[in-house]
Amino acid sequence: MSTTIDIYPTKPDLPLVEGTRQRTEELFQQLLDRHGIDSKITVRATTRAPEAKRYKVPITADLHWSPGLAVCFSYYLNGVWDSDSWPSCDARDPEDYVQAGDLEHTDKKFLGRCWFVEEFETVLSDETLRRMEAIEHTFSEYRNFGGPAVASTGYGLVAAAFAEATDGIIISMDCAFDDDHNAEDAATFLEWWGDRQIGFYGSDWFLRSRKQ
Repeated sequence: MSTTIDIYPTKPDLPLVEGTRQRTEELFQQLLDRHGIDSKITVRATTRAPEAKRYKVPITADLHWSPGLAVCFSYYLNGVWDSDSWPSCDARDPEDYVQAGDLEHTDKKFLGRCWFVEEFETVLSDETLRRMEAIEHTFSEYRNFGGPAVASTGYGLVAAAFAEATDGIIISMDCAFDDDHNAEDAATFLEWWGDRQIGFYGSDWFLRSRKQ
């Protein structure tokens, strides 16, 4: 089982993978420093060769996110590997749109619109929702449920990095975080995410790799 954080961009930019990696590393180091944790975090990014299952190909500096691209972010504490998370960019699923068969349980005013319009119409402005609908791709990050503290913190910081770069909205429908934090922008999400993770796991998990 895993939990997923989805990012719905409101502008069409497809950022550099290296930019996402750098920003994630920066946010993570800032978090550790703020909590007085004397560790250096390094994030490395790899992708897969065609038809391959393992992430063995280092990313290039000019590689942009594009629909269908999946990447592995590996987290190192003080130079020692600790854990991984798996960000990706995906084309919108046609089933994301409300169909005629859905109207038994959905108001007809939502016919043809994306599912998140009904879900978040009281939280987000109509302008924001329409900008989200206009972009035909999304970003996502997932980690294994009950996974290591470092990756379980890092994948949220990846989500924030995506959202910063695309003016995106951060959503999870499988309980990656409490519902009252759904549909936040990057700045709001960063106000609590990292601190909550450090508080939940305790600082000892961030002092050295779990492989040491």
